[in-house]
Amino acid sequence: MIMKKLVLGAVASLCMLGAHAEGVDDYIGTWQLARTTVPNMVVIKKDGTDLVAVRYVRNTLTGKLVETRFPATYADGAVNVPALEAKLETALVAGAPTLTVMGEPFQKVSSATGTSKLGS
Repeated sequence: MIMKKLVLGAVASLCMLGAHAEGVDDYIGTWQLARTTVPNMVVIKKDGTDLVAVRYVRNTLTGKLVETRFPATYADGAVNVPALEAKLETALVAGAPTLTVMGEPFQKVSSATGTSKLGS
């Protein structure tokens, strides 16, 4: 009986560690600027074995979407984008992942990483 409890406890601990290690999945998806309906989005996704942050902004003169890709890493519960360090910040707030770009809050609108929500 004691051995069974030890094994179950060990399995539960490993499951909790696995869930914590998968925290990057909480950030993967499409994030939209909260204050506008104009396409201004960040997509965080895995690109092969790498993590990338892709910024989509509609060019007001041409009406076309501009895509900018940045390599990213995940550590300590946050996505780090060295090229955008002063502009893009992620954190866990009350256990929920948050994302701001240049101080503007973005909200997660999808766990999908496609550009279908961006329009053409």
